[in-house]
Amino acid sequence: MAKAPIPGKVKTRLCPPLDLQTAARLHECFVLDVLEKASAVPDSELVVSYAPAGACSFFQIAAPEAARYMLQEGTDMRRRIAHCFRRLCEPERAVVIMGSDCPTLPALGLELAFNALASGRVNVVLGPSSNGGCYMIGMTSLHPKLFENMDWTSPDVVQKAVERAAELGLGWYLLPEWYSVDRPADLAYLKAELLGRPVTNTSAHHTRDFLKRRAQSGLI
Repeated sequence: MAKAPIPGKVKTRLCPPLDLQTAARLHECFVLDVLEKASAVPDSELVVSYAPAGACSFFQIAAPEAARYMLQEGTDMRRRIAHCFRRLCEPERAVVIMGSDCPTLPALGLELAFNALASGRVNVVLGPSSNGGCYMIGMTSLHPKLFENMDWTSPDVVQKAVERAAELGLGWYLLPEWYSVDRPADLAYLKAELLGRPVTNTSAHHTRDFLKRRAQSGLI
């Protein structure tokens, strides 16, 4: 699930220190890195759930290998996620949804999610982010009650989702915690990880190259 990189509509919490144009360009790099990882997961199909309406062409160019492009539907994140699962869940198919806020997450994170769901013991996979949010959710079939009155943007959503899954008798699995880039402090951490010496993460080369060019120009 991703938004097109429209200035003033994405990564506004990073302004300042960024301006709106730079924040949008950084977001575009995040999207490209995540799409690249998602398209490389073995034995899977990439489906892009995009926003806003009219942005499909951007994602068709960014991810020409995608099997499908779907406009996000719903007035909030809970409804948009539920709509994705409702459209995509089928018998014998696991669905894993990831946003674009974790560009440095290794592709192994996606593979772990699918492997957990394939075990037959897990109904719900959750990826907790360091800010308390959720960077990934996967299911083998839609469980509507898991979404009832659940704010998927709240800082304790993973804990609440685990509690709800337990109440519903669903097997759940937590992926390793990872950090989302949403605040200036997260941006500083991202820069330290990708521009440090030696380079410790090579899974976000679009983001790394952009930050490197900006740093060399004294612009970030």
